[in-house]
Amino acid sequence: MLNLAFEPDGYHERLARLGTSWPVMDKALRMGEAGLRRATGDHGKSAPGWYAYQERLAGLRSEQKARHGWGNAYHLQIDLTINPERTLAFQTLTGDHNTGNPHATPHNKHPRGPNGRLLLADGREADQLSLPIEVSEPDPMELADLDDVQVWIFLAYRIHEPSRGRTVWHSELSLPHPPDKRGRILNWYDRIYLPPVEIDAVIFPEDDEGPDGVDIPIDFR
Repeated sequence: MLNLAFEPDGYHERLARLGTSWPVMDKALRMGEAGLRRATGDHGKSAPGWYAYQERLAGLRSEQKARHGWGNAYHLQIDLTINPERTLAFQTLTGDHNTGNPHATPHNKHPRGPNGRLLLADGREADQLSLPIEVSEPDPMELADLDDVQVWIFLAYRIHEPSRGRTVWHSELSLPHPPDKRGRILNWYDRIYLPPVEIDAVIFPEDDEGPDGVDIPIDFR
């Protein structure tokens, strides 16, 4: 059922119904920012976004595991975190500037490939029948077909404001419509808007060595 009304004070309860909580999302965003800041000018051009994704995923998985007893899953070459009943899973993606905005519809920043489109295809897609999910845990439970696993997206978008000395992450946990043929998520069945996370900017010393080796404090709450 669609539920797109803005609920600034109701997200805690809605997250709880899905088996998660705001501290999980907050920690994941802060870990993602820490990962992004580890990239230097000597890394590849895509390194900041890649490091941010990997650390955000690690934060999401580790916090879901520690706080809510979830496990790691890997299906169609896509990393997920999945509940003990194997009925609900989270994936994390980067969104656009409308992420977290109840008055606009966000889209995924990077188009999904064939596997990503199949993962988010609805239950009527014949191609996804009898596709088991690989669970990267010792002695995993036997899983149902992908048709029985609902995948929600932890969507995140970063705004960097050096003039104001801060970085802000906007996010939401949302249930997507299947992507179109170009891999874009154009609409959502349900969205849980989450509060912005503001992180102080880091000012690196001006020296010949650059930022290598500088400790970057990130306030993990």
